[in-house]
Amino acid sequence: MGVRKVSRSRTVEDRLKDIQHEILIAVASGKPLPEVMALLCKRAEKIAPNAICSILRVDSSGRLRPLAAPSLPDAYSQGIEGVEIGPMVGSCGSAAYYGEPVEVTSIKTDPRWAVYREPALALGLKACWSSPIKSHDDRVIGTFAFYFRTTRRASKLEKRIVERCAHLCTLAIQHWAAQNRIRRLAFRDPLTGLGNRALLVEKFPTILERARSRGKEVAVFYVDIDGFRTINAQQGHKIGDQLLTNISRRIRNVAADADLIARLGADEFLIVRTARESRAEFEAMAVELTDALRDRYVLEAGLEVRAAASVGVACFPDDGEDLDALMGHADTALSRVKSGGRAGHAFYTARMDAEKRARRAFERDVSAAVKAGQLSLVFQPQADAHSCAVRGFEALLRWNHPIHGFVSPAKFIPAAEACGAIEDIGTFVLREALLQAAKWRKNLRVAVNVSPAQIIRADFAKHVEGLLAETGVDPGRLEIEVTESLFIYDAGAALNTLQRVKALGVSVAMDDFGTGYSSLSTLRAFPFDRIKIDRSFIFDMVTNADAAAIVNSIMGLGRALGRPVVAEGVETRDQLDLLQVQGCNEVQGYLIGKPLPIGSYSNITGVEEEASQATPHQEPERPAVVVAPPRRGGDMLSVVAPKRGHAIASG
Repeated sequence: MGVRKVSRSRTVEDRLKDIQHEILIAVASGKPLPEVMALLCKRAEKIAPNAICSILRVDSSGRLRPLAAPSLPDAYSQGIEGVEIGPMVGSCGSAAYYGEPVEVTSIKTDPRWAVYREPALALGLKACWSSPIKSHDDRVIGTFAFYFRTTRRASKLEKRIVERCAHLCTLAIQHWAAQNRIRRLAFRDPLTGLGNRALLVEKFPTILERARSRGKEVAVFYVDIDGFRTINAQQGHKIGDQLLTNISRRIRNVAADADLIARLGADEFLIVRTARESRAEFEAMAVELTDALRDRYVLEAGLEVRAAASVGVACFPDDGEDLDALMGHADTALSRVKSGGRAGHAFYTARMDAEKRARRAFERDVSAAVKAGQLSLVFQPQADAHSCAVRGFEALLRWNHPIHGFVSPAKFIPAAEACGAIEDIGTFVLREALLQAAKWRKNLRVAVNVSPAQIIRADFAKHVEGLLAETGVDPGRLEIEVTESLFIYDAGAALNTLQRVKALGVSVAMDDFGTGYSSLSTLRAFPFDRIKIDRSFIFDMVTNADAAAIVNSIMGLGRALGRPVVAEGVETRDQLDLLQVQGCNEVQGYLIGKPLPIGSYSNITGVEEEASQATPHQEPERPAVVVAPPRRGGDMLSVVAPKRGHAIASG
């Protein structure tokens, strides 16, 4: 009798070794974890024919996730899905909670089964032995259970089978977890947890194939975060990463029903979504994306930054039938949005391709303009609003394109910002303006418009300091003009740079005042030396009571803050009269003098006109008109058109 027991024991041991060998091969060959666990259950049931095997996984949140129970109905396993482990959660939930085996000899009477007994009893399950599956660091990662159809304890042999099988489960589950971590690194962005380009390449063909079989459209949303590079450069990568994490969270909320969301690069995201009903869903989602992402973000230590999103959209099958084509066309639509200078969205059209080629050619020309000697400056006088004495000049950039002729700064400055040429162009303007000012009478200042793309340079103030030293111009004669768009994305960095500029002795003016989204808050945040009223308010202030009221309010604001106010676009005597009544400090416009080569104002600057300045970039449509000081006893200013556009004498 003893010999037969030893023989039977050895047979079971051999079979367990066979199971171990088979399971390890299955794990090493990369079979899915549920498939491996189902195989283990079937093999265990063969050597324990009176048992019904069940394997559950415990996830990181402490919830049960069925892996395999091939001899039980799927509905039973589904009833366990997501149940939180606890001291009174059947045999498996309790074993996982305590980290110790739990033996229930009667499911019908055991209080741990009170909530869960009915489904088990309906299947004829009357007892259960459950053992925890533990990781190498002693964490509970699952349970291995034998159910019985009679009220009884597990035999020693069955317990030994459970013990060996639980060990195999540990190996299989930990291998699966490690593979998942590797896969996550390969297919997920570690910062945001979104998919990456590799996941996009792998999943996209399946998404398209499914949509094609159902006759559905698929939209590709190419999202670019406006202002991110500025924030990252000024605030550092830590703040940049916090911003991206916040942005990705909002994208997830908006695109919760998308097929796939991926982060492609530093500030670029791609969303893939299949239509449920119509293309109108894509339009609604594009609007929701731009609205959700256009906001101020509160980051570390209460730091607030502003960001927005531009979105380009291409649709399958009309705009392309593979990933490369759709991404390319979505990028073209995105470029269309960004060329407009403000956040928003656009859907791809075939016409955009020609526009994109033309835009790239234009940007190449802009990039080469400085070295090609195609850029030049003209200067427009700024005069005292009452005495009409010229106080200084604003330097204005002109580009004489070899084919297109004179190109408006409103067109080529955004192109220069987009292609990165703005720094070279900005350096040219600032250096040339200072070189000219160095020759003028010392009481005249020179004003230079500066792009936000220049200001955000970490070394901008140092750059200005170097050019002042190079040209020998007193810092007090230079005025930097900035628009409110500078403060949209990162007010903190902008203010820091401007404070360093002011520390040099350079004055700073707010240009185009009144057209921004929060002019008053911006004015409060930084001590500007001068406020320039946008020409749009001056244009019809004589005939439009609302425009006149706005101008008058800005004048009052300037007096309250102790800031001089400059009115741009003054072209008529009536405008000047009204500005004088309202207390305007300085004026600029065609009534005072047109933008001309500086030699045209030699009687003011004290510099003889150079022959080389007399042509090619001149705007000859009409002579410069300048205003003479009012005669004593008269109530009118004499308007004259002097030779070569000479303005009145400097004050």
